Amino acid sequence: MEGGAQPTTNEAKEGHELHVQTLENKIRELPLKDRLKAIAIQHHYLQKEKLDKECDEKIHALQKQYDIKSLPIYAEQQSLINGQRAVSAEEQELFKEFFSEAELQEAQQIAQKAEPIDNYWGTVLTNCDNLSHVFGEKDKDILKHLTSIVLETSADTEVFTLRFTFKDNEYFKNKELTKKFIIEEGKDFPTSTVGTVIEWNEGKDVTVKIVEKKQKNKKTGASRTIKKKETQLSFFNFFKNSEDKDEGEEEGKAGNIDEDYEIGKTIAEEVLPYSLEYFLGINPDDEDYEDVDEDEDGEDDEDEEDDDDEGDDKKKLLQQRKKSGDSKKSDKDKKGKAEKPECKQQ
Repeated sequence: MEGGAQPTTNEAKEGHELHVQTLENKIRELPLKDRLKAIAIQHHYLQKEKLDKECDEKIHALQKQYDIKSLPIYAEQQSLINGQRAVSAEEQELFKEFFSEAELQEAQQIAQKAEPIDNYWGTVLTNCDNLSHVFGEKDKDILKHLTSIVLETSADTEVFTLRFTFKDNEYFKNKELTKKFIIEEGKDFPTSTVGTVIEWNEGKDVTVKIVEKKQKNKKTGASRTIKKKETQLSFFNFFKNSEDKDEGEEEGKAGNIDEDYEIGKTIAEEVLPYSLEYFLGINPDDEDYEDVDEDEDGEDDEDEEDDDDEGDDKKKLLQQRKKSGDSKKSDKDKKGKAEKPECKQQ
């Protein structure tokens, strides 16, 4: 996955508006004879921008169409993960590629049992580098009880919901936690979010910490100790409604929506499609690169000359892979910053 901070949906929109304003201001600074040509050129520039937007909309619609077709595939994967069914005869045909003749018979017998994979989704989430910044110290223990993540959406709506199912656990009473992203008609990103209110067991709320603070009366000099709740780093802050995080602060509310949307997109676009890779501890995008040993200091010039051709080849290979990675990032950013997560269901 690509590292580094990425612009949020609101930041992207504001950045585009600022770019347009800068362009117009620069045009106004031109001499009259150049200004009139620049205005005409800008007209065609805006026509190209309109075509690009139309193209993006058609790509989005086509992508959504095929993502809807993928839903049964994700459901089959989830049924295996949860142990809702045994491995089918068709799936068992693949065993020959992974088992020796001696192991094959035993594998086929085990495959008849419908058993879940322990801590599959907890492992998947905590192995995703792009989510590492949202986890608190106790989240990992809670996520061991997570049994499924499902993305719910349909072809005729832009609203989508992430549904998390949990086994009985010591932390909260809920069997399911959901996060809904509401995208109004004509908008490219959510205007609000709705999350499940978590029914925490006594003393088990990992999103807050009770701290004691001393206060002193300015007039009498008397002091007292009060208890106050402080928000703690935790993945489970994700389920709070955007309005509940910074009440009365419109800018804070927008920032919360953007932050939650980035988490939601990561789960929908990266975690769900590549869950097996994350479960195995593989970051999918890392497969595009490999370590290349640099020349050590102190080597003879003659050795360096002998390695020139090989070094050039390695540089070319890295450049090609970097271009490929940049292309992926560009496509992901272009799609991700202006659109909701596509319709995938696990």
